[in-house]
Amino acid sequence: MVRLLRWLLGFVSFKFEGGFADGFVNSCFENKISVNNIRRSGNTVFAECYAGVYPRLKAPARANGGKLRVIKKRGILFPLLKVKNRLGLFSGAVGFVLILCFLSGFIWDVEIKGNERIPDSEIYALLEDNGLFCGAYRKGVDKDVIENLMMATFDDCAWAHINEFGTKAVVEINETKNKPKTYTRKGVANLKATKDGLIVKADVYDGWAVRKVGDSVTEGDLLISGVYESEKKKGNQFAYARGEYIAQVKEEFTVFVSRIQRSKSYTYTQHKKSLYFFGLKIPLYIGRLDNKNTDINIYTDYITINSNKIPIGIIDTELKHYVVSENTLSDKELTALCKSEIKNRIKTDLAHAQVLSQKSDIDLRDNGAKAKCTVLCLENIGRSVKIKVNRKK
Repeated sequence: MVRLLRWLLGFVSFKFEGGFADGFVNSCFENKISVNNIRRSGNTVFAECYAGVYPRLKAPARANGGKLRVIKKRGILFPLLKVKNRLGLFSGAVGFVLILCFLSGFIWDVEIKGNERIPDSEIYALLEDNGLFCGAYRKGVDKDVIENLMMATFDDCAWAHINEFGTKAVVEINETKNKPKTYTRKGVANLKATKDGLIVKADVYDGWAVRKVGDSVTEGDLLISGVYESEKKKGNQFAYARGEYIAQVKEEFTVFVSRIQRSKSYTYTQHKKSLYFFGLKIPLYIGRLDNKNTDINIYTDYITINSNKIPIGIIDTELKHYVVSENTLSDKELTALCKSEIKNRIKTDLAHAQVLSQKSDIDLRDNGAKAKCTVLCLENIGRSVKIKVNRKK
């Protein structure tokens, strides 16, 4: 404690020489001047005192015909005295300390631990929506509410806890244990057809098969029954009917393509930059953004410290201006575009099916083309439907 006090107040090692040494020491005690670690070598006195006490030693030194000489200066006081006349440097140091104190009231890093099945992106999105993000005011974060909300939002979250270490927030998550997947079906169900078609493959997993390969069925027909009679057991047996029925199905749809097609042609690109400072956006340009016939892309470049982003940076707003032009398609171009739309429609709507063949009738008109398409494909048409039964004991 004494060493810390001496470092803060500053202390001086000095020597008194060329005079009456005993008289100098006695004068210090008589005037109640605190001098420590006094050593004598001939007529020379070595001692130490606080920096504020040293100016008081000049009078006793003159009175006893000697001179004082500083040997060493120690403490934080002396570096500060060197810059006492440099107001800008002193103000900068004070401002730096104030800024550090201000920034320590914010959270500058958010780390997530313990999650395996819950994606980081979903957790960060929930935290940000509830006020916990890089640059958030620490006292404005309600940790209890966020912890309860995480457990209520994520089914795999058994518990969550938020710890703060300085300006860093660590979100610790304990996930529920995965239970082994077992196939369980409760109740009684039939397997029915969802579409009209011709059965080409039938696999029965449970229940009694009503339809077989080669049968034609319509939507709603019974494929597998969940109520059946057993040769080994008396009375009706009940099951949750399961199986896979692959049928040849006919799908029909229509496509319309306009003869007049509109397209965008980009003319020029602008970049408008703004300064982002703790949620405050300061434009570095004059005027308003022209967003008419414009595609806008926003890019943000944040300042990073130890790979952690802080909410200070530059926002670059890219404005891509364009003009809209119209093009009237010829019959050949219109037919090609219509075939392309049919291909895309089959690819998206019938992705689950195996396409065997397709037939399209394209009707060209003044305002566009209308196509009627028929697709022959193979797909699973079985769907389980629960039923209620009265079981007699």
